Amino acid sequence: MESAPINKAIERTHQEINLIREYRERLIADVVTGQFDVRGWMPRPGDMIDDLKFAALGDADDQMDEGDNDEDE
Repeated sequence: MESAPINKAIERTHQEINLIREYRERLIADVVTGQFDVRGWMPRPGDMIDDLKFAALGDADDQMDEGDNDEDE
């Protein structure tokens, strides 16, 4: 099957994305619970990302149903 290598690469990419999301959630939890101190942290020039590039990355939270958004109430 010609598409097998492509399908493997797609699956591996999905796994990596999920691991990065898990890491992000763990980092957020560590900061919120005080296990990781971010006071005094300043972004370096390479830490900044253009809003358009950031939006293109997407997020699992972007897939919320319209009814799940309680911020409007």
